[in-house]
Amino acid sequence: MIMNWGNKILVTFIVFVGILFTLVYVSVNTEFNLVEDNYYEQELAYEDQIQRIKNHEGLAEKPVFKLDRINLKADLNFPQAIADQLEEGTVLFYRSSTARFDQTFDLELDENGQFQVDISEFPIGAWKIKLKWKDSAKEYYREIDFVI
Repeated sequence: MIMNWGNKILVTFIVFVGILFTLVYVSVNTEFNLVEDNYYEQELAYEDQIQRIKNHEGLAEKPVFKLDRINLKADLNFPQAIADQLEEGTVLFYRSSTARFDQTFDLELDENGQFQVDISEFPIGAWKIKLKWKDSAKEYYREIDFVI
C-alpha cells in the first residue's frame, strides 16, 4: 500500500495522540512528595531547632545508635543520666523518597535506657532518624542517617 500525504497526516496525528496520552498517564501516576508537609512553619521555628541541636552537641554523653542488619533491629542506647531525666520524646523514621513509609514512635526507654524498633518491615534504602526529646530544663534534637 502506497502512503499518500493524507494517510501520513493521519498516522502522524495518531502517533501524536498516543504520545500525549502516554505523557498524561505517566504524569498522573507519578508520586510527588514535599520534604515536609509544613515546611514553612518549620522554617520559621528553625532557631529553636538550632538550639535543640546545640543542646545535644553539648551533652557529655550522647545516645548511641546501633543497627543490627542480621536481626533487623534499630537500637538507641541512652546513657543512664539522660534516661533518668527524660520526660518525653519522639523517634521519627524518615524516608525522604516516599513519605508514606515514615513512622513515628514515642520514645519509651526500657530499664536499661534502650529504645528498640523492629525494622524488618521497612523498605530497603536510605533512612533518617529524627530524634527529639526533652528533660525538665532543655529540649534536644539529633538526626541519624542510615541505610537498610
